[in-house]
Amino acid sequence: MSTTKPKFLLLFRFPAGPTPKPASPEAMQAQYAAWKAWMAKFDQEFIPGGPLKSGGAVVRNGTVIDGPYIEAKEVMASYAFVETHSLERAVEIAKDCPISDAPGYSVEIRELGY
Repeated sequence: MSTTKPKFLLLFRFPAGPTPKPASPEAMQAQYAAWKAWMAKFDQEFIPGGPLKSGGAVVRNGTVIDGPYIEAKEVMASYAFVETHSLERAVEIAKDCPISDAPGYSVEIRELGY
């Protein structure tokens, strides 16, 4: 019997469109502190990822096509992993994420298949 816990990919998404006005230094510090507190709260289950650069490519049927598409409703901004006992627990962790407070932002949760 395996004693390893399932791993889940968290994809952090934000609305596509014009770049919002930069936050004040104070607001940025508060956002950073909220993210650090969230990661620390779940440090036994959280595996940091990182930001994703804009752009990239899509390969379909062996051909490189344009993409990611600018007309998309959402853009993947970052990712992380959680290693926990269930999808329900991964959802609890994602619901507590500071990104949940921002209108139009979301977290997609996918269990890894290995």
